[in-house]
Amino acid sequence: MQKDKITLEVTLAPFWKRLIAWVYDLLGAVAIFILALVVGYLFIYMITLPWSSSGESLANTLNSNPLWLIYLTGCVQYYYCWCWVKGGQTVGMKTWRLKLCKADGSHLCWKEAYYRSFLSLGGLANIACLFNSNKQGWHDMLCNSQVVVLPKNTSRHNQPLI
Repeated sequence: MQKDKITLEVTLAPFWKRLIAWVYDLLGAVAIFILALVVGYLFIYMITLPWSSSGESLANTLNSNPLWLIYLTGCVQYYYCWCWVKGGQTVGMKTWRLKLCKADGSHLCWKEAYYRSFLSLGGLANIACLFNSNKQGWHDMLCNSQVVVLPKNTSRHNQPLI
């Protein structure tokens, strides 16, 4: 049995909508960061409990370790990539009816999502939308992706746009 394909007429997302969605997503990213921080501290504390003299020395040791920063950044990055791969939308993007997709309307794969995430430089790449006729940030240009505005009558299904 073949799935029915849905065709939607969409417009490219303007910079101001992308910016507002980014602010919404920043709140989610802070929440993920705090959750990763707490879980990471508890995990490390439980492992080192027999050998640690105080929690403060453990915190100081972790904060100076570059692997700790990689872990925290990776957790936040995973949140964004998971949202893009599974449905093409983060929480902020859903609120503003924005969707990330490839040029053919399909979702990004994990490799493309991580590549786009690295290239976005925390959202700074969206500034290029102001100067690009296709309203793409440089991370979108390099990943062959685009952010579109979904019509108001779009159902809330996480289907590709093709």
